Amino acid sequence: MIRKRSRIREFEFRYLTELTARGVKPMSRWEGPLPDRSRKTLRGRGLSVETVTRRTESGRRVEETVFSASGRYTSLYIRRFGNTLIGGRAGDRKTEGFLFGYPSCCVSEFVRRPYKPNGLDRKTQSMLFHWACEECRSTAELIPYYRSCHDAVAGQMAGFDPSKALDVSARRSLNLALAGIALSGGLLSAGTSADSTHFIPLPGDVNSNGLTYAEEIRLGVFDRGFDLGDCHAWAALFKTRIDSLPDTVQTDRAYKTDHAMRGIIPCPKCGAWVNMGYVTLAHPLRGLEMDLSYMALHFMEHGYFSHGSDDAFDRVDIDTLKAIVFPFDPGHGLPAAPDLDGDGLTDAEEDSLFSDGSSAVPDRDGDGVPDGPDLAENLIRLFPRLGEVPDGMHSHVQFMPMWGLESCAVCGSVHNMGLVRITNPENRRTCEFPFLGLHALAAGAFAYDGDVHPDGRLDAVSLAAAMKTHQGFIEGDSDNDGLTDEEERRFGTDPNRADSDGDGVPDGAALALALANTIRSLPAVPRLDGPFAEYVELYGIQTCSVCGERIPMGILHISNPLLNTPSPFQISYYALHFLEKGSFACEGADERRTDPVRLAEYTGGTSGVSAGTAESAPESFELGRNHPNPFNSGTVISYRLAARSDVTLKVTDILGRAIRTLIRGERPAGEGEAFWDGNAEDGRPAGSGVYLYHLTVGGATRSGKMLVIR
Repeated sequence: MIRKRSRIREFEFRYLTELTARGVKPMSRWEGPLPDRSRKTLRGRGLSVETVTRRTESGRRVEETVFSASGRYTSLYIRRFGNTLIGGRAGDRKTEGFLFGYPSCCVSEFVRRPYKPNGLDRKTQSMLFHWACEECRSTAELIPYYRSCHDAVAGQMAGFDPSKALDVSARRSLNLALAGIALSGGLLSAGTSADSTHFIPLPGDVNSNGLTYAEEIRLGVFDRGFDLGDCHAWAALFKTRIDSLPDTVQTDRAYKTDHAMRGIIPCPKCGAWVNMGYVTLAHPLRGLEMDLSYMALHFMEHGYFSHGSDDAFDRVDIDTLKAIVFPFDPGHGLPAAPDLDGDGLTDAEEDSLFSDGSSAVPDRDGDGVPDGPDLAENLIRLFPRLGEVPDGMHSHVQFMPMWGLESCAVCGSVHNMGLVRITNPENRRTCEFPFLGLHALAAGAFAYDGDVHPDGRLDAVSLAAAMKTHQGFIEGDSDNDGLTDEEERRFGTDPNRADSDGDGVPDGAALALALANTIRSLPAVPRLDGPFAEYVELYGIQTCSVCGERIPMGILHISNPLLNTPSPFQISYYALHFLEKGSFACEGADERRTDPVRLAEYTGGTSGVSAGTAESAPESFELGRNHPNPFNSGTVISYRLAARSDVTLKVTDILGRAIRTLIRGERPAGEGEAFWDGNAEDGRPAGSGVYLYHLTVGGATRSGKMLVIR
């Protein structure tokens, strides 16, 4: 192996020399000092040779050797970079790229987005010393010259296949260090331990342990007030698991594919030269794939997930990495009884959660992860999104730490002995469990065992019911009101304020209810002057994963001839159920979020967020907003009738269950009001939460939303 590495180094030196002597590269760099014999070789080819000293962020000095056919290039490099910080500003990297003959577009793109797919085959990319940007014309013109030099040197070294040697080197060492610094494939390389040298301050890391709040939750090391968790052990664990993955394509488990390249990049922290390539991690059963640069792996070997410099760094996606290489820990899978299929869920839990008689099937979706850990993974991903302040839409969490610690009987990790409480505003369910239970959930288990809370278990059904509401979290929603920031700009609401009109109802929920009212009012027969609906019944029943309501399967087609569109807008009955709960998000198998902008266009251009202002509703009555809202002891609901009419005004909870009927019977034309004291039909106070009020006149219904705070 030493002989093979020596041959690789010899090829790289000759290849760089040939490129520089022919003028393909105006200047080249060898990481580290060169022996006198090599310097004489360079000078014999008419090249100017200089040694340059640089600094790492930790203060260590390292040497580089640069050579060029023109002494002006080497002199400029010494003046510009002598005794400067390695991996500094983006402008420095662009200057280096210019001096080394890399296209400026490629350098700029690599600074902005490293390793973006560029369409080059691996062999062609591996000949280059820069990462080409997509469809780069400059690189296309350079490739024939690189290939000519590459083939010439390969011919001089008879019997040596540089592309094959590079593959072997990549498998043996993920960091191909041309200066002779190679990292081993073990847990931590010799002399590389978790240290502060590679630490990068991380926004959102309030306790400086190298992890954000969300990452602490997902890894199961969150301990409010005690700062017990850190990233070092996890970084080492993930690096070890990556090293142990097979490097051939698999069909039933995770594997890796190395993509070593010719170019090398200096670590801005320690100065080690790291191959500029990357490794692809894939899990075929889960449909997951991610790329990790060798620089990221270098930092992971030193105990950190951020890589780069303090001012410009990238971050490993821990959530995806965990889902690929370590979705759950079998050791934490304490037995549950009765559990016929051994998947970590009791038979009763599976019957309640899935309702399809699947308690004898350990992996319902065939993704290689049993049902119990699969559900735990989904819940632990949702947990960091829960706010600590109630918003009337989503479940919220309350942390109750105590001044004491307990150890996990499975892995020995130490946790706060306090409790976590989750409250759901829709169904008013509460689930309470120790911090140790959160740790177990992150490991893919519902059972936990500690010296303070022994032999405990989270009820999977109760936990799911407490955590999930119909108003799911979506990306790009700064104020968590159910609409993306871009959608809010389209509808004229404030993307940084959940309740733009101050009526106590979040913008997304109000708009969803308004559009649901509009859909209910659409005629079910075709017409040419406006939108209409067609209901397509399908065979089967679908159970709502949030509230358990059984919903007939079917698809609603909404057509609008005024839009001159070739196809109708489609929404499933299941998604319509979520819309009627005030949510465009939709949780369930193969269900996508309803597009509010397109739906508003198809239904007639509804643009407001008030649940009582659907444009296509009949004009025979109007429903006003209740006031005050939110309220505690009572609220007034106003309305207006165009003519004397039979009226029903009732209050329901957000799941559609009847709470109170306020009006039933004939009412005169004009303005009217109804008072609700916040009590149910039996006289008992309704709990805190969101409620709907529905005014029905002549078969048409308008609805509004109100918030009770006790």
